[in-house]
Amino acid sequence: MKDSKKSSKASKNDTENVSYTQLFRYAKASEKIMVFFGVIFSILQGCTMPLMMECLGEIINIFVSIVVNTTLKSITGVNDESTLENMIKSYNNDPQGINNVGLNQTMNSIKNSQYGNYDFNNGFSFKKKNDIYSDLYKQMIILVIVGVASFVFTYLFNVFFNISAYRQATKIRSLCFSSILRQEIGWHEQTSPGELSSRIVTDAIIIEDGIGVKLGNVIQCVSQIIACYIFAFKNGWKLTLEMSVVIPLFFVALAIMSVFMAKYSKKCQDIYAEMGGIAQETFSQIRTVVSFGSENKECKRYESKLEPSRKYGIIKSHSYGLGIGIMMGLLYVSYGIAFFQGSKFIHSGEMDAGKVMKVFMNVLFGINGISNCTNSLNVFGEATGAASKLFSIIERKPKIGNKTVDTSSLSDTSSNSSGSTFVQESSIRGVVEFKDVHFRYPSRPDVEVLKGISFSCEPGKTVALVGASGSGKSTIIQLLERFYSFEAGSILIGGKDIDDYDIHWLRTQIGLVSQEPTLFAGTIAENIAIACPNATQEQIENAAKLANAHNFIMNLSKGYQTNTGERGLQLSGGQKQRICIARALMLNPKILLLDEATSALDNQSEKVVQKALDTASAGRTTIVVAHRLTTIKNADCIIVMEKGNIIESGTHDELMAKHNIYYNLVKNQEMKVSQEMENIESSNENTSNDESITEETSDITDIEEIELVRHGTHQSSKLKREKSTASSKVSKKKNKGKKKESGPKLVMNWGRFINFNKPVWFANICGLIGSVFNGLSQIAYAIIFAKAMNMFTQQNDDLLDTGKHWGLMFVGLGCVCFLSFYAQVGGFSNAGEYLSLVFRKLMFRSLVHQEIGFFDTNDIGDGSEQASGGITEFGKEANTGTLTSKLATEASLVQSLNISLGYLMEILFGLCGGIIVALYFSWKFTLCLLLLFPLVFLGMFLQIKALSMKEEELRKVYEDSSTVACEAIVSIKTVYSLNLEKHFRDLYNEKLFGPQKKMEKRLYISGIGPGISNAINYFTYALGFYLGAVFIDKGLTSFEDEMKVLMVVILSASIAGRVSAIAPNYTRSIGAFTHVLEIIDRKPKIDSRSVEGCTKSEGELKGNVLIKGLQFTYPSRPSIVVLRMGDDSIEIPEGKVCGIVGGSGCGKSTILGLIPRWYDPQQGTITIDGIKNTDYNIKYLREHIGIVNQEPMLFNISIKENILYGKQDATDEEVHEAAKKANIHDFIMSLPEGYDTLVGGIGTTQMSGGQKQRIAIARAIIRNPKILLLDEATSALDAESEIKVQEALEDASIGRTTITVAHRLSTIKKADLIVVMKNGKIAEKGTHDQLMNLKGEYYEMVLAGDDGFSK
Repeated sequence: MKDSKKSSKASKNDTENVSYTQLFRYAKASEKIMVFFGVIFSILQGCTMPLMMECLGEIINIFVSIVVNTTLKSITGVNDESTLENMIKSYNNDPQGINNVGLNQTMNSIKNSQYGNYDFNNGFSFKKKNDIYSDLYKQMIILVIVGVASFVFTYLFNVFFNISAYRQATKIRSLCFSSILRQEIGWHEQTSPGELSSRIVTDAIIIEDGIGVKLGNVIQCVSQIIACYIFAFKNGWKLTLEMSVVIPLFFVALAIMSVFMAKYSKKCQDIYAEMGGIAQETFSQIRTVVSFGSENKECKRYESKLEPSRKYGIIKSHSYGLGIGIMMGLLYVSYGIAFFQGSKFIHSGEMDAGKVMKVFMNVLFGINGISNCTNSLNVFGEATGAASKLFSIIERKPKIGNKTVDTSSLSDTSSNSSGSTFVQESSIRGVVEFKDVHFRYPSRPDVEVLKGISFSCEPGKTVALVGASGSGKSTIIQLLERFYSFEAGSILIGGKDIDDYDIHWLRTQIGLVSQEPTLFAGTIAENIAIACPNATQEQIENAAKLANAHNFIMNLSKGYQTNTGERGLQLSGGQKQRICIARALMLNPKILLLDEATSALDNQSEKVVQKALDTASAGRTTIVVAHRLTTIKNADCIIVMEKGNIIESGTHDELMAKHNIYYNLVKNQEMKVSQEMENIESSNENTSNDESITEETSDITDIEEIELVRHGTHQSSKLKREKSTASSKVSKKKNKGKKKESGPKLVMNWGRFINFNKPVWFANICGLIGSVFNGLSQIAYAIIFAKAMNMFTQQNDDLLDTGKHWGLMFVGLGCVCFLSFYAQVGGFSNAGEYLSLVFRKLMFRSLVHQEIGFFDTNDIGDGSEQASGGITEFGKEANTGTLTSKLATEASLVQSLNISLGYLMEILFGLCGGIIVALYFSWKFTLCLLLLFPLVFLGMFLQIKALSMKEEELRKVYEDSSTVACEAIVSIKTVYSLNLEKHFRDLYNEKLFGPQKKMEKRLYISGIGPGISNAINYFTYALGFYLGAVFIDKGLTSFEDEMKVLMVVILSASIAGRVSAIAPNYTRSIGAFTHVLEIIDRKPKIDSRSVEGCTKSEGELKGNVLIKGLQFTYPSRPSIVVLRMGDDSIEIPEGKVCGIVGGSGCGKSTILGLIPRWYDPQQGTITIDGIKNTDYNIKYLREHIGIVNQEPMLFNISIKENILYGKQDATDEEVHEAAKKANIHDFIMSLPEGYDTLVGGIGTTQMSGGQKQRIAIARAIIRNPKILLLDEATSALDAESEIKVQEALEDASIGRTTITVAHRLSTIKKADLIVVMKNGKIAEKGTHDQLMNLKGEYYEMVLAGDDGFSK
């Protein structure tokens, strides 16, 4: 029935090919209507161009008439147009028969002029000035109307496409995230959380680019091409065909370029996604990275994955540059054909100048349309490539669950898609039965984890699972949560197969407290009530009291409104565990699953919480996984497991009577309090415990008497609204000053930018030369075109010679443009790829070397410190989701800065050169035309302003949503167990859809710029030709100079208008570069790269530690003093062992964190061998410290590589020896891939907590440090493993200074010094015997931890 042998890797890699039209599959009706109208207006805009060409053709004929009129008047001296008209008619009819002497003299003047052999019946007919201007006014009116229409059409299609694309991309992100939250755990184990969250952002940006305004531009170009060619064929089909001979070559170049671009763009995207996973993992485990001095190791791991993108980027750059160069060269060749062949058609009488001009201009803009298409067509291929991955995630049906993908709406996916097939009862009978269950993890199909497990648990009963780490205990818990499917056997709940229940409803009936407590970013109250959104504050506090969490919460400055930080990093392990227990108790579940629920608690807290859990278990089916056997002594059935089998089962007394495995486990774990001590205190023990418990729980009602709110309601609670309001007020106060400065960051540090470009100076020089030539080539084109136009005033051989001459000039210009465009595009793209690579490396290096405080959230305490060091906008905290998002977006955006600058350089030279040339030929005419330029710059300003604001808003949306996505995906098991899919989906959608109205307002404004840019060409032509006619008529300029000025100014206006097209990329790139510099330049407060500080020779460091007078507050909660030691001190001589004990949150782990300088204290000192730890070289210091944290943090690399994290140059023998000492070697060797087995991600690893902890211990042991720091190092281990590992740690402690934080007091009984902490102070210190004799805090803790097994 189940097939967990099949790896989900295949499903991960299976992606569907998405056609372009399928990109719109998730569009709503309103968005499709927008696209439809966008298409219509794009087509209409494309059709305006040939209309303008028709006008220009007619205007050329008009200008020929003006030239004929003014020239004949000048030649003949006759100003009366009627007389001159009659003379020309007579000259045409009988030039030899005119006898009038005066008239004959006038005619001889014509014969001797350049028009002596011209035929005034063939395109050179004389027209009166009034008729000429009448025709000119008609064409001007048409141009103005078409210009206005062009503005409207351009504005509308920009707005429609931008808004529809933005909405669709937002919805695609939402749907993708929703689908990710539906997938089974096996799928998540094969996918990096960082990769998924990065893909949602970056791939959706690519899709948005492919279905947005670029689609409108392409449709406009296509309609322009079609309309232009229709008009071109209408005016001269032969010339049109001859000019179009270059088009097949054009498309061949386009096709080859597109293939290369698509192929290598996809390769780069895959690399960037994988790098996102590495970055997210590194940032989330930064304490481990820092502790082992592995910042450079992580940088190398990141950079090794990044390096191939450089090669692919170079291939992309050259492909793009060659493709654009060939196409632009062919474009100019087609111009040469037009003039060369056009002169022949005029000479033969097949066409007049106006028709040749119409064909030329139509084909010119038709081919231009093809060229413009090429700039956008590659984004379509990239969009379909990106969509193939995202859409496959959206459409993927989970292998576990009973839901179908709802792509038609964003409705709650909890609706049952298959009617009554799945059971949803009002309540559930909590009978749990396992019948011959076999199971293998999907990622390890060769290892059978459960081998025919059978047992049952009745309602109101408690079944405890004990055994060595990796024996299958936690796997049973996960199967009940339906994280995986088993391969054989059956699991029944209430007599029905577990698969018959609705998976979401089933999880509402189960309360789970995991071995590794997981909290979410938010307040403590929000975390406790996260699965019960309608809970009141009273209910939250009651649950916290039951979990013994209320007192420590109230001691925080903000109480229940204190932010826990990302994954609860601002709280101790015990504090997090108690909050998680309170969260589970809020659910009032029928089945309670406790997987090492009290492992992180001190003895006294454990006693109180255990009693609460015992009370909570009443009337419920309870399954407990425990290593502390004291916690399950009263269980109705204790099942002992070993290697996936049940070895023995029964009650505590029954199993103890057997004197078998369980008996030995119990004996190994007993705290051996001396007999006389036990006798003295035996009468006081129960009293002490009862008084303690009574004091803690006096204000707690029984859990059954608390009216707990069931999960599943859709109403927002008053509490949640109050919390949000309070949080909002705090945020507003904190960021009031900052928001005023949150505008677009367009201030560039050009000096730094130039320095970064020095290594690719040759590529940049090539790009710069290409940009200059391309800018000047526009002017050369305008001059050549204007001079070539002068052939329309010629006839006979002069016409043919002129056409041939300027045709060859265009071919030569095409060859130059091929080289210049290849140099510009290829050079700057190559430099951009290099910068992207460098910035990704530098950003990652800078981030990974920041102090730990940088990664903390910033609003615990009074919020006066911005933990992110000023990097994030709007006062937002830095966390792994935000930082990973920055790496994914900022470097990519900066990549296009070089090419954008190249285009701007081209525009600058073209614009300045054009204006200078125009002023040279006719300064008066030029100044008149320049009157329209303010409109061009107004359009540019409006667009840049709107786009820059839009980019800042988008950046915030991406980072906020990525934070939510990363948090949910990393903690996916907790999300599933608490049924928080809807919670996180709603939160994600809130981040996505919240700013939608503001974003769309920006898009409405941004459409004005392109509209003005397009319309200005029509207005410039209209004004230019009118003024040209006046200037020629007044004799202020010649036709040739007028055409030069007009073409140069129109091209200059067109060039200036291109700024609006470049503006989006430029503004994004400038803003991104500023953000990149902020990250790169941030100086860490504790710099692990520093070469300063004291170092000693090999073996010279002894390890004498003195901790004196510490006072410390965390940077992110400065109002809470965690340590306040006063004048007290802790002195640990070399080679000695110090145990630090105390309640959760008393500052034990903080002391350990201060020794390797995760943080520095505000007061007091820590000295090692008489030298302050702040005076040591930090790298040297950390090399001599080994640490094992309470929560084992491993990386998604092999087991061997994880162990080598402690000593990178260790041999295989050393690795194996360290693993043996940590009692993990045998387990590793039992795996199919042994030491090469991948550990898995943070939230999806298949390793048990004990297995991970032993790997972490091996990692510390192999380091062979002088100072060993153990923070609850054996808390996740079973009794047998703990004994062995404890012995190994004790052996490892010989010859080195060891500081141990422990809740299991048996582990530090033999310590040379035991320090008892309370409320950040040293309550007492001494040896075990000394402290027991004191009968103080330690004495009470020992008594609280002894359940009397030995009795």
